[in-house]
Amino acid sequence: MSIPLAIATTTVDQLPQTTRNLNWDAAYEAAHAGLNDYEQHLDASGSYSVCSKTYTTGCATNSAFTGWVQASTTPLEYYSYSPSVETAQGLVSLEVSGKAGSGADAVVRTFAYTVRPASSLDDVYWTNYESLDPTISGLPNCPGYTQGEYFGASPATPGNCTVEFDSNDTLTGPVFSNDAFRICGTPNFQGTIESGDTLDTAAEWGVAVPGYTNGSGCGSPPKEAVKIVNNTPPQSAIPATDITAALKYGCEFTGNVTLALSLSGNTTHISWSGGTLATPANSFCTSPITLAGSGGMTAGLIYAAGTVTVSGNMTGALDIMAGQSIIVSNNLQYPSGDIQTGANGEESDSTDALGLIATDWVHLGTTSSPVPNLTVDAAILALNDSMYLPNWASVGNEGTLTIFGSIAQNFRGPVATVNGATVVTGYAKDYIYDTSLQTLWPPYFVPPNSAVWSPTSY
Repeated sequence: MSIPLAIATTTVDQLPQTTRNLNWDAAYEAAHAGLNDYEQHLDASGSYSVCSKTYTTGCATNSAFTGWVQASTTPLEYYSYSPSVETAQGLVSLEVSGKAGSGADAVVRTFAYTVRPASSLDDVYWTNYESLDPTISGLPNCPGYTQGEYFGASPATPGNCTVEFDSNDTLTGPVFSNDAFRICGTPNFQGTIESGDTLDTAAEWGVAVPGYTNGSGCGSPPKEAVKIVNNTPPQSAIPATDITAALKYGCEFTGNVTLALSLSGNTTHISWSGGTLATPANSFCTSPITLAGSGGMTAGLIYAAGTVTVSGNMTGALDIMAGQSIIVSNNLQYPSGDIQTGANGEESDSTDALGLIATDWVHLGTTSSPVPNLTVDAAILALNDSMYLPNWASVGNEGTLTIFGSIAQNFRGPVATVNGATVVTGYAKDYIYDTSLQTLWPPYFVPPNSAVWSPTSY
């Protein structure tokens, strides 16, 4: 008689704990539903990131900001969230709560996330078009055209527009283009290669690798070509720069400005000339502007309505924006000791982050004077045009172009001409991805419109 009684008593005693354990798990699922709901709003419109309980202007009505939203009836689950924007980095700190059960058995669990959109900073190399910008090409057979169009019936004619990878190129990190790649020889790709171009090139080129062509005169497809996958949907074109919110934190110039960056310990001194400070000017914008680095990192922003010419050494977090173009007139580098190499060979710099955003062009060296063995440590973004070497076809062999960071451009810009495996003019390429860019952005760096948002920390 006592055994059944003991079993019944134990079962009754354990039932509340069992219910609580079930609600504990359900509360997590409810919080995850809240995270998914918030991300879906962001995916639909990146401007949703500014919406919160206290800021609702232009925001879609969402009860999750102010109370509980029911996520499930069986079991009974709710979610609520509270976002805040980390302005300098463009990230969102999101606190999400999930609730399950009712009364004394109710459980609430709260999770903190950092949420960020996908961007050109996810790749060492990103392009919209794998072709010359028709504004600089000057070639009669190089019109403006859409991705994949040069795989037509007469590839030789628009082939004047193409820019290829060749045996002198090394890219360490993820590579993406909305266009199809043209590859000559055996370039060294040390990461994934993805194309948003779904065109099957076999009919035109006899190459059964979508997103790839070797073209005429480029030999057989190298082994790297089989890495190219085209199941990646095309990504949004790079947007125009919105600097409205950023300007109040930085230095705004009218006209053109020249920046000389130099280091003194962990402090970057930014001397400027040639520009005029816009009114009203922030007090810290007098020359030289100072920027602390290392453990005391501070963020800086410089915007000029015209062209920015820049070179030197820096540490800290800095974004340089140009209403027209950026000229990298000489080496632009972080302290070498800050760049770390992991056991897997990946390189990162979690101390320094420089962004170069040009509305038009990023010029490597001046028109008349290229820099031998040029090194640029930065996240580079050419919104409407390209990063390229002026007079790339008429300069000498300038050695190697080393870029540590990332490159994103609307049209692919040329930096060399080659003959087989030999660089004739310009640079051989050594592009190295800074893996810290996945979580450490240059301040106010612009993400693509309609980007997919995802949590980076939990």
